[in-house]
Amino acid sequence: MLRGKDGKRTGKQIRDIGNYTLIPTMMAVGPVLGYYLGRLAEKKWGLDPWLSFGGAMFGLAAAGRQIYLILTRRNQ
Repeated sequence: MLRGKDGKRTGKQIRDIGNYTLIPTMMAVGPVLGYYLGRLAEKKWGLDPWLSFGGAMFGLAAAGRQIYLILTRRNQ
């Protein structure tokens, strides 16, 4: 791992590690959360299985958008 002149990690490196650790978490949590919110809506309105599927796809798209924003912000 790259370190600064004094042998310690710099703040930018620590921030990058945190951002890159967040990416797999988003890819897992986004669709799962969307699925469960869709399941709750299905129980309320009875549109089985479309709301859980739509919620999972919406969660995946939202996670993908956030990852895109993280990576573009990192590259600027």
